[in-house]
Amino acid sequence: MSEVGLPVGGYPTEIFKKGFDLKVLCNACNRVLRDPVQSYCGHRFCRECISAIISSGSQVQCKSCIEEGVDNEDYSIIRKEQLFPDNALRREMFSMESNCSNLGCPWTGKFRDFEKHVKDCKFRPIPCPNCGESVEVSRVKSHAEKDCPKRPVTCKYCSTSTSQDQLEEHNKECPKYPMNCESCGKKKIQRDKFQEHVDSECPNKKVKCIAGCEAVERRRFISHIEEKPGFHIEKMMDQLRELTNFITGEKLRHLGEDVEQLKQTMSLSNDMQQNGASGTNRLPSYDEAQSEEGAGINTDANKLAAVEIKVGTFEGIVTTLHREIERVLNVLDDRQKDMEIIKRDCEEKAKKIEELERKLAYSEVQVTQLSQNVLSKDNCSFNGELVWRIENWSEVRAKAVAGTVTSLFSPPFYTSKYGYKMCVRLYPNGDGMGKKTHISIFFAILRGDYDAILTWPFSKRVIFTVFDQSGGAPVRDSFRTDPNSSSFKRPTTDMNIASGCPLFLPLSRLQGNGGFVKDNVMFIKTQVEDVPGQ
Repeated sequence: MSEVGLPVGGYPTEIFKKGFDLKVLCNACNRVLRDPVQSYCGHRFCRECISAIISSGSQVQCKSCIEEGVDNEDYSIIRKEQLFPDNALRREMFSMESNCSNLGCPWTGKFRDFEKHVKDCKFRPIPCPNCGESVEVSRVKSHAEKDCPKRPVTCKYCSTSTSQDQLEEHNKECPKYPMNCESCGKKKIQRDKFQEHVDSECPNKKVKCIAGCEAVERRRFISHIEEKPGFHIEKMMDQLRELTNFITGEKLRHLGEDVEQLKQTMSLSNDMQQNGASGTNRLPSYDEAQSEEGAGINTDANKLAAVEIKVGTFEGIVTTLHREIERVLNVLDDRQKDMEIIKRDCEEKAKKIEELERKLAYSEVQVTQLSQNVLSKDNCSFNGELVWRIENWSEVRAKAVAGTVTSLFSPPFYTSKYGYKMCVRLYPNGDGMGKKTHISIFFAILRGDYDAILTWPFSKRVIFTVFDQSGGAPVRDSFRTDPNSSSFKRPTTDMNIASGCPLFLPLSRLQGNGGFVKDNVMFIKTQVEDVPGQ
């Protein structure tokens, strides 16, 4: 069933049992009338619906009048000052039995008590202020605390406030979110400390050997060095010699002295080993010297190598970037100058094009006016009769059915050279009562050059005739003009409201072998005659 709520417009039709009188439905929203008002044409609307309709335009025609084929603007145009509350219908509705259509609500009672119930109904759905989902009034609090995807939550790792539906995305970036190292298997490492673990702690992380060996796992690095200490010392000394060729400084000179001293110590150790016991007594001092000097050289060499590599790399990058930036700036400056020239040239050409377009448009208007004047003089009738030759009937009819061009106008004709100016309006797919079933034809008074000296209102008999080109009987219809209708008063605009025959010719008679259309052409004659006795 529909939700009741309190929307703009009428109530859902489910509040009444089936078979209720359709007069209680709004002609705009097609729901049960809320605060009913009646228009001048007799149709009923919800007050909110009719207010919205009136505010949409200054000349709004009643939709129901249009559907019923009523084309009289005197009472089919909806005007605010012509609306009045329909209290009689309101009293009749108050006595009708109704029920609440909110799902699960058992309330029944008179319609007079319905709106009060709706406002207080605990089954009434309202939108959740966070997610917008419709929730029963009685469940709003529970929904907001337990079910709403937008409910506020706090991250249990970093205490940041977020919403339930964003928690998963937050966890992908949370700095305190626990992570597992796939390399060593260590668990629950905070994300902001994970890289530090990988770079300096993970025992399975492969690190590069200072001697240029193949990378080894961190937990095996010490044993790797101990396996070939002489080889690594020699490689380290080679790197230090290369550094001395590029880097100068007090620290490097100290390192050179330390290396030289280490060499002397190693040479002295070899001499002592050759001399036997005397050499043996001095081995401890040699070991100490080798250990201390080796450790110092190792540390300083690593630092110097890292600094040299970074400095050299950055200097090259910065130099290249400076050169590229200067080149780009020069190119941009040249392009900016070119763009200024092109811009000025385009502005001048745009002005010339705009002037030419104005001249062309004026010429087209003049040509169109001249063509219309020539056609009007060639085809114009001044005896109150018009034989209208409608070409390309199949295309005209197809456009009308598709709704792209629903009607067409005949050339103007006159009752005399200085008489009334008139035209015919044809609806190939019908209009009003004849829509989709008949051809509809209407007669309209146009504003003419001699209206000031003519008699008003226009009082004549109008006859329409469609010819059967195969020799059969024509179809005729006629009407007398109504002097009280605004359609036949002196025109104040280019054309009065058309009036005529909405059921002129059944569309079924155009099918088969009928002669009303031949060679894709139809002929319609219009005659304007004086009314006898006038």
